[in-house]
Parts: sequence; structure tokens; C-alpha cells
Amino acid sequence: MMTAVIDIGSNSIKMRLADISQNKIKVICDETEVVKLGRGMTSTGLLSAESMKLSCATVSAMVRKARRSGAKIFIAGTMALRTAANSSDFLKMVKNATGLDVHVLSGEEEAKYSWLGASDGFKFDGDAVMFDTGGGSTEFVAASFGNVKKVVSVPIGAVNLSERFFSDTSSPVKKSVCDEAVDYVTELFTKNNIDSFKAKNVLAVGGGVAAMSGVKNACENFIPSKLHGTILTRRDVTRQMKLYASLNLSERENIIGLPRSRADVILGSTCIVFSALKILDAEFCTVSINGLRHGLLMRDETLRDI
Repeated sequence: MMTAVIDIGSNSIKMRLADISQNKIKVICDETEVVKLGRGMTSTGLLSAESMKLSCATVSAMVRKARRSGAKIFIAGTMALRTAANSSDFLKMVKNATGLDVHVLSGEEEAKYSWLGASDGFKFDGDAVMFDTGGGSTEFVAASFGNVKKVVSVPIGAVNLSERFFSDTSSPVKKSVCDEAVDYVTELFTKNNIDSFKAKNVLAVGGGVAAMSGVKNACENFIPSKLHGTILTRRDVTRQMKLYASLNLSERENIIGLPRSRADVILGSTCIVFSALKILDAEFCTVSINGLRHGLLMRDETLRDI
């Protein structure tokens, strides 16, 4: 059966189209459009009319593509749609345009399905931790021998952190500002008891870590599937944080391996990854390019029940 999962995030909208047969998932298409639905929410608490219009058009285009394949379609919403005061306006807009409902996932649901997708294909002995860095939140999952034990969603992501600390992209960022951002994220993680998530196996998911993997591997063409399994060490993350902070936006856009659409929030992503590794007391993480969409595809039969 052809199935499409569309994930509406704070920074990007993604679709994975797959053929599911005999419990096997064959990915036909995987695409991402960075539309920044959650931009400006840090100060207003609202989705802007412009971002809603662009995001609705992006979702509609993905729905049309999925329908041409005869796919069953599931649309999931995450942090921006959980928290924006006017998210119901956007949900109605999408419903009117596509005839489909957007299922707004709780932070815990998002984390559990992200873990299910991210861990597919990995064999961990004992305890493991996954963190998923999004545009508006970061999810953590603690698991033991593949079974989820604890889930926490922390309301900080690349978009809202960048708006708080790195809104001026015309100049390099001072080290003191980066330090302040890292301290802010670490404090949030501490308040949410992330320091209790200890494991030797750490998985990282999200567009930010995928972009960082692209930079580490100096990919001339950004192809996420080729970045699956990349190891990011604390040293890698520190080097990239210093690199991004030393450049303005236009200079970052020319970094080999970094998608131009992520140049404005990549420093925020890197600060979050650094803070996550620090509080988890981990020297490195393994990047999975699978996550929420893949997890929802794995639980295809239950989609109607979410």
C-alpha cells in the first residue's frame, strides 16, 4: 500500500512517500521544504499570515503529489501547531485546501514515533538515548533494549533559539553570545531532568544534525540518505559552532555541505546539539536520517487511531 506522511514542523515541512508491503517500507520519495512556519512566534505567540499561506501551499502541493501515487495520506503537526494561539486557523486552512485533517501530535507522541523511526535498523545492547532537534522543540527518548522507558519534550528548537539569540545575521556572532545561548539551552535541559538520561548509545535526529553531517562530510550535493550513520563528536560540534559564529548569513550560505535554507538557523541547531551531548555526558552521537515520518510509516495500521 502506498502511504504518505507529511510532517509540518516549525522550520520545515517534510513528506515521505513509501510503499508498505509485508511489513517492509520502500521509500519512494523523501522531500523537505524549509518554510519556517514558526518564525516570529517567539515574540508574538502567533503564526503569521504569510507563513501560514506559504505553508498551506506547500502542504497542498505535497498532497497533490501523494494523491497522484494513489497514496493514503497522514498529516502530522508538531511544536508550532501545539503552541501557536492561532493554530486552529491554519488547521482550517489546510482542511479547506486539501480536505484532510492535520493531526497535532503531543510532544510525547512525537518523541515516541521519532524514536521508532530513528532506531529502525540499529541494534543497541542495553540503554540508548535519542534526541530530535526540531525548529521549535527538542525531544528526548530513553530506551532499554529497544523499549521506550522515558520521554521528554523540551520547548526549544533551532528557530526559537535563533530568534532569541542570533536574530542579527548580518555580522559574526560573539563567543559570549554563543556561550549565553548554550547556557540557556543547558538550563532548560536541566529543568527537564535530561541529565538523568545517561547511555553509551546516543542517536541524533533532525534537519540540523543532517546538515551538520553534510558539512562534516563536505558533501557537494546534500543527499540525506548518504549521511545515515554519520558520527558527530563533541569536537566536530564545537568546530562547527565556531565556524558558523565566525560568519555572517551570506558567508554561511556558501559552506560546502550546508543547505542554504538552513544557514540562518544552523548555529542555533549546533548550540542545541552541543548542549545535548554535554548534558548526556556523551562524546559523540550517531545520526539517523529516519525519524518521525518513518516512525509513523512503521505504525501505518494505527494512523487512524492517533
